[in-house]
Amino acid sequence: MLYWLSQHWSPFWQTWATPLALLVLGVSVTLAVLLLEPLRVRVLSIFAGREDSSNNFRINVWTAVLKMIHDRPWLGIGPGNSAFNKIYPLYQNPRFTALSAYSIFLELAVETGAIGVVCFGWLLLTTLAQAGRSLQQARHSLNRIPPGQIYWLLAGIATIAGMLGHGLVDTVWYRPQISTLWWLTLALVASYQPVESRDSDELKLQSQTP
Repeated sequence: MLYWLSQHWSPFWQTWATPLALLVLGVSVTLAVLLLEPLRVRVLSIFAGREDSSNNFRINVWTAVLKMIHDRPWLGIGPGNSAFNKIYPLYQNPRFTALSAYSIFLELAVETGAIGVVCFGWLLLTTLAQAGRSLQQARHSLNRIPPGQIYWLLAGIATIAGMLGHGLVDTVWYRPQISTLWWLTLALVASYQPVESRDSDELKLQSQTP
């Protein structure tokens, strides 16, 4: 947001507004972790490895899932929780039953194989690349995209990043409320078609109109 707004500021703030904001944010998060014990415990548990019970459980599940991916690398085991429940017990470590891979990316790989992973990556790259072009256009030509609409685009990008980050260690997308939010957010970001593409489409339609 600062990168987009800083074009109206002095040359110094155009250059340093975003880095300084990131620095302040980093310092604030560091102080919060150091001063708040519950938050500090949660953060340190990330680096505890198998010493943390939640980490240990996920590591065991991930180990079994990687074996499943190794045996069915291209097409996977098939989509859905039912397929996972039938195959996972053949690979699971004793006492570590699971209903999913506890990682969106591993779940995608084990269900749909390499083909599904490539398709998902292509979807993300094209959507975010289009969003990046729209942001650049919004920054340099404010009259083309109303300022109020750019907040929705920024919020959509932030939501996608947050859900992907969370998805590294959990499969919350199986919940209808969250999966619906994911697809709505993706559609929101994709709806910001770059101006050049939109104008060219309009010209094609006009040329085809008798």
